[in-house]
Amino acid sequence: MLEQSRDAAESAARPSAAISVALVYDSGPAVNKWFAGLVAELRSSGKSLAGLIQEDVPQPGRTRCDMVLHELATGRAMSISEDLGAGATSCRLSTPRLLEAAQLVEAQLADAEIVFLNKFGKAEAEGGGLRDLIAHCIESGKSLVIGVPAGNLKAWTEFCGEYFRTVAVTPEPRQDAIAAVAALLGEPSTVSEHLHAV
Repeated sequence: MLEQSRDAAESAARPSAAISVALVYDSGPAVNKWFAGLVAELRSSGKSLAGLIQEDVPQPGRTRCDMVLHELATGRAMSISEDLGAGATSCRLSTPRLLEAAQLVEAQLADAEIVFLNKFGKAEAEGGGLRDLIAHCIESGKSLVIGVPAGNLKAWTEFCGEYFRTVAVTPEPRQDAIAAVAALLGEPSTVSEHLHAV
């Protein structure tokens, strides 16, 4: 299954592929601002969107936030955090809830022009999580925006076959930078490129 996912991503990244944009970040709150800006910009231009963007919701008495995914096509919000107790420091990701969110996106793909996925995180780098959904998005010819933690960029590059654009996330996205990325997504090139930094 993992080899099939990788093959699908690589074959889809050949000349007929749409644009894939990796938002490379060190700070979760910063990349969330980029997602919000891009979603607003693309919706204002009439693009149909699907996918998942993350909101980190503080929890009283807890050191870590609750991870909530928002599905763009339906507006549905889903918590993907497991409650491991106030002092927990281990991974709190609920895999069943994440896969449920992925199924929700799958159902919306046919009507979407551009897909957002919150993260190529640890689960995806290790072969799980949203990895199959990412491959399906690319294989379907959808333009894709995905958050990639800087520490996972090598794993993302190996998975995606290097055909993508990279945007280095800044703490406060400038409107001209948001507009440039939105324009890139709105008019995918007919030839895939391995270009980094917008």
